[in-house]
Amino acid sequence: MSSIIADGVLAATHKLVQQAMTGQWQDVPKTVQERRELLNNLSASASPQDRQWLGALQQAMAESDAAVAKIAPANVFPHFDTTTQGTVANGVVDTPDSAAVDSMLELLKQSR
Repeated sequence: MSSIIADGVLAATHKLVQQAMTGQWQDVPKTVQERRELLNNLSASASPQDRQWLGALQQAMAESDAAVAKIAPANVFPHFDTTTQGTVANGVVDTPDSAAVDSMLELLKQSR
């Protein structure tokens, strides 16, 4: 698995959290899109033994997107393409449940 791409996905996630915490909502849709593209590139080059790790990363991204969509101002939310959420990876649907979203929101609040 390309660690450069994986590092990019994690860096984009960190950037997204920073943007949300500092109120830079105008930048969030671009960062979300960049992260999706990086993960798609990672998925395309993943070996069979990387599928479990990749599935966990996809699930984490879906949970992150759901949390951001939940807390984003109304003028930012229309920019989110939620059609990619709920995809199946290794037979597991990665749509986050409300408890996972609430847990992530609580972590974001605590880190402020």
